[in-house]
Amino acid sequence: MADAIYLRKSRMDMEAERHGAGDTLERHRRELMALSKGMGLNITHIYQEVVSGETITARPQMQQLLHDVEAGQYEHVVVMEVERLARGDTLDQGVVSRAFRFSGTKIVTPKKTYDPNSEFDEEYFEFGLFMSRREYKTINRRQQAGRLASVNEGKWPSNKAPYGYDRKKLEDQKGWTLVPNEHAKVVASVYQWFTEGLVLPDGSTRRLGVARIVRRLNDLGIPSPSGKDWTNPTIIAMLRNEAYAGWVRWGYRKTVTRLVAGEVQRSNPVAKTYTLARGLHQPLVTQDMYNQAQELLRANPSRPGPRQYAPANPLAGLVKCGLCGRNMVRRPYNKLGRPDTLICPYTSCPTVGSDLSVVEDAVLTAMEQWLRQLEFDCREQATPSAEIATLRATLLELEKALDVVDRQTANAYDLVEQGVYSTEVFLSRSQELSRRRDELNQRITSVTEELLRYERFDADRSQLLPKLRHVLDAYRASASAEEKNALLKSVLDHVTYTKSKRLRWNNAPGSDMEITLHPRLPHISHSD
Repeated sequence: MADAIYLRKSRMDMEAERHGAGDTLERHRRELMALSKGMGLNITHIYQEVVSGETITARPQMQQLLHDVEAGQYEHVVVMEVERLARGDTLDQGVVSRAFRFSGTKIVTPKKTYDPNSEFDEEYFEFGLFMSRREYKTINRRQQAGRLASVNEGKWPSNKAPYGYDRKKLEDQKGWTLVPNEHAKVVASVYQWFTEGLVLPDGSTRRLGVARIVRRLNDLGIPSPSGKDWTNPTIIAMLRNEAYAGWVRWGYRKTVTRLVAGEVQRSNPVAKTYTLARGLHQPLVTQDMYNQAQELLRANPSRPGPRQYAPANPLAGLVKCGLCGRNMVRRPYNKLGRPDTLICPYTSCPTVGSDLSVVEDAVLTAMEQWLRQLEFDCREQATPSAEIATLRATLLELEKALDVVDRQTANAYDLVEQGVYSTEVFLSRSQELSRRRDELNQRITSVTEELLRYERFDADRSQLLPKLRHVLDAYRASASAEEKNALLKSVLDHVTYTKSKRLRWNNAPGSDMEITLHPRLPHISHSD
């Protein structure tokens, strides 16, 4: 039976690393691997959480671990403390407890092994999660109170500085402030163009709206905060940020949790009220200019499409530009009598658009080819594919090599006890074997992950066939763009579109338009 290790940093670990405590996950990995070896466990997978999240939904490795535990893949899961598994609300704790209880998977820690079939251990486990949650909420309240006090003192509360500033540690006291950097002039120019206008060569001025500011910055080749093209939301967020007028804010976007159809959904809307305090940092614009920008934004709010009109683009939110990665949008030509086109909305992107109907037909053609390929594969590949067989053979060889290393390690201990090896020779030999063991474990983990992806695809393929047939049949019978869009999104994650040649007719010979389907399954992509 296989076993697994789960690694995750706590807030205290991250704080300790900032003070030079070293890599926490690497230290925990070594400790848990040693514990596993001493207990004779068969570690086949290490789940290493690289993100910090309070809830299970924010931790993808934890979600995968629970999926595999529920499937009965492991006899033991090794972790530093049970609190590393769930520190969220009672719902998350119940999900973790139920997964381990129903599968009979034991939880191994350096202090204790928890058996879910033992009533005492189950109560002890659930009590540990409850106390961990209380401890987390206490620490979180203390941290929030400290951050609010820092904001009221004018200190910068975030780990990230806004565009145009760098964070600077305050001298002789705790906390941070902001100092202008080389991008500060860009921020000042954006406010100047939006409120007072751009000075033209003839000496006159012309006020620029958000879209024109975006185009001007992109034309000048000035990188955005993300390093990509500037966008309207980026400029609007800059114009609304009080930090540029010398303020610091707290609670501007609060997490709102809702229960919709039994599913927890979280969002971060702008709060109606939030804390605003005069900052210690130097402002980049005057208060009058900032106020003027807010008045102009209120006078010209963004206008979403009218709700009374049904969606007209069956590919909405599905087709991405192959060059810049942004969503392609529909451009209607109602008054000109031309068919709708699908274009990349960013003027700096050289991707050439096509008629919407041409792209739609290409997507359907590629899906039909995909369906035929799946039907062929299911007929011709009743046995595991060559990739799966190769991976299984590779995994077997790696496990044999790992057994050899374990025997060599045991022999090294015997030889040092017998006096054949000196301490120095033993340490050198031990370090070499440890390095080889780590390499083999890493390769085993990598091959195991690859094998699982192929096996899941083979298992899901038979379920995908009827679904894909239904989507194609229902798509042809539907007259609703919204329904067509939902059908496509049920089997496709997105579609990549590329085209560089401009032709008189979109479907003329010589067109280099290419689309690539990205289904909601691993290891598949289909082009047309």
